[in-house]
Amino acid sequence: MQDIETQITNGICWIWLNRPEVSNAARVQTVREMCRVLDDAEANPEVHALVLSHRHKHFLAGADFGLLQELKTFTPVQVRDEIYAHFQGAAKRLHLFSKPTVAALRGAAITVGCELTLACDFRLVTRSAVFHENWLRMGLLAPLGGMKALPALVGYGRAKEMMLLSKPVEGTEAVEIGLATRLLEEEGFEDVVHDFALELAAKPRLAYAAAKESLRRGLETSFDEGWALNLLAQNVLIGSSDYREGLSAALERRQPKFIGA
Repeated sequence: MQDIETQITNGICWIWLNRPEVSNAARVQTVREMCRVLDDAEANPEVHALVLSHRHKHFLAGADFGLLQELKTFTPVQVRDEIYAHFQGAAKRLHLFSKPTVAALRGAAITVGCELTLACDFRLVTRSAVFHENWLRMGLLAPLGGMKALPALVGYGRAKEMMLLSKPVEGTEAVEIGLATRLLEEEGFEDVVHDFALELAAKPRLAYAAAKESLRRGLETSFDEGWALNLLAQNVLIGSSDYREGLSAALERRQPKFIGA
């Protein structure tokens, strides 16, 4: 890995963006590596949750300017196959990841960075965090899922402010408007993130994956379709060992031990 660091500890897969010389700006190499790690983590039964974070000051300060210069010479097919197959690929993998995902940031998440955080289940931030959908500055729009995810999180009006007025949102405000999940202190930041991820990792895996998919489909389908799909998923969960364990634990007043089966 050239642009990211990874580590699996206590069932949590950590991904740290690490290009300090460019404030972790993303190039194709960055998201290609991320796609590979996400595929491995999805398939690894020892991984129960994932944290996307960063080394150094900023989370991800947009696309690498070298890449932005190069884009001017690309054909539409090259943009689709050589660039966004990887950029959208990373965002799609995060969005569809069956296990819990957390974005943890203390600095700027600009354009690509902001989009990747929106693809995660939760966002943990400090006061120094900044979400900035600044695509219009380059004459572009947000192509990695933010156009759908952002209005769902903060409402249509605030999403228009962030997208069309390029309004940056800092950590405290992000929590207030529902863009971020929790506001943390700088000191002990990664320890608190680790504990939060451990809490998620202990959730019943089959039920978490089914609930996550149902929430996503709820944005895309009618009530009737949602009811039908959720009934099918619930029937599968009722037949699982996790359901029996959850019920036994509730009756015995103890913490459940889920196995994901």
